[in-house]
Amino acid sequence: MNCSAHWRLNSDPIPHARHPARHAAAEAAEREGESADLFIMRIKHIGFKGRTIILLGAGATRGAEFVENTAGAMPPLDRDFFTQAQRLSANKPKILLDTLISDVVRTFGSNFSLTMEGYLTRLEQLSHVLDDYRFQGRPPTNRYQRMRDDFLQVLAALLDESVGREPRCKYHQRLVEHLANTDAILSFNYDWLIDHALMQFGAGKWNPRTGYGVPTYTQGRRGVGTRYWACKDARNRPMYPSRTIQLLKLHGSMNWFPVPQDRKPSRLELRKRWWHQNGRLKFEIAPPEWNKPTRSGVYVPVWRAARKALMNANALIFIGYSLPETDLPVQALLTVEETPKPLKLLIVVNPDQTSRQRIRSVLQRRLSNKTRVLSFNQLKDFHRFLGDADEIDHPTS
Repeated sequence: MNCSAHWRLNSDPIPHARHPARHAAAEAAEREGESADLFIMRIKHIGFKGRTIILLGAGATRGAEFVENTAGAMPPLDRDFFTQAQRLSANKPKILLDTLISDVVRTFGSNFSLTMEGYLTRLEQLSHVLDDYRFQGRPPTNRYQRMRDDFLQVLAALLDESVGREPRCKYHQRLVEHLANTDAILSFNYDWLIDHALMQFGAGKWNPRTGYGVPTYTQGRRGVGTRYWACKDARNRPMYPSRTIQLLKLHGSMNWFPVPQDRKPSRLELRKRWWHQNGRLKFEIAPPEWNKPTRSGVYVPVWRAARKALMNANALIFIGYSLPETDLPVQALLTVEETPKPLKLLIVVNPDQTSRQRIRSVLQRRLSNKTRVLSFNQLKDFHRFLGDADEIDHPTS
C-alpha cells in the first residue's frame, strides 16, 4: 500500500463497539416512516468523524474487485475506450462495434488515437460545421449525429459486459458500509456499480426516491425501477428511510430513462433493465463532450445538491477521478464558495502524481494546517486502510 500523509489532524481516539441490533431497529423505524437520527461517518484509524463526500471517477469502477481477474473487456477509462470496446465478446450485437469502428476509420483514418471525450468533442464540432455552414444541394442528413448515437450504444454494451448486471465488489461494499445518511457520493460515472452497492448494503440509509437529488417516480409502471433500486427487508419489501445518502450522478446514468429538458419539476424514472434487448437503448447521460448539457433540465437540481453537499463537507475523498484541466464546470463547483469551509480530511485514490497535485492545488483554499491529506495508489489499498465499518456515531454538533 502506498499511503502518504501531508498534514495531520489532531483528534481524540474514538471507541468502536458494534451494535448491529440498533442498526436493525433503525431499519424497522424507517420502514414505518418514523424520523431517523442523523449519523456521521468515521474512519477509526485516524480518529476522523464528520460529513463526507466521495467523488467517483472512471478509475473507481476500473479498480473494482471483479476487474482484477478479468480476461475480456474492462470498464473503460477515457483514454482506452476503443481498446476495451474491441474486446467485447460475441454476446453483444456485432453490428454495433463494426459500425462504430468503420465510422471512426472513415472519419479519422485507420491509425486513429482518440479518447472518449476527444472523439465526441470532434463529432460535436463536425456536426455543428455541417449544420451551420451547409452547402446548397448537400444531403439533409447529418451522419455525425448518428455516429454519436452509435458510440453511446457501444458504450452501453461495454459497460453491461464489463460491470455486469449484479456486480459484487467488496471495495464498494466497504465504502457504503462506512457512509452515513448525512454523507454524499458525487459520481461522474454512467454505470450502476455504486447504485448496486447501495441497494445491497445501504439498509437504513439509502432511499432511491430522493437519494439521486431528484424525486423519482414511485407508483405504477414508472415506479418499478425505484422499487428495484431500494434496499429490501426480510420479506423482500422495499425500504425508504426518511434520510438518505445522496448519490448525485452529475453526468447522468445508464439506469435513468431520458428526462425531457422542459419537464418541470424534473422527475426521474429509473430503469430496472439497462441492457440491449430489442432495438436501441435510451438513457439519460451527459456524454463526455466539451459542451455537456449540465446547466438545464434534470441536471440543475443534481448539481445544486452537489454544491450544497460540498459546501458542508468535512472530508472529500476522490477515488479514480483526476479532475481534468478541461473539466472546468467541476473545478468551478469545487471552488465557487467565497469563504469555503476548511476540510478536516482530503483523500485522493489515484496512482497518478500529477492528478493528485492538481486536486490539492484546486482545493488549496480549503486546506489548512490541520487538514490531513492522504494518498493511495489503488482502491484496494484504501479498502484495507478503511478496515471494517463500526457503528456510525451520533453527531456532536
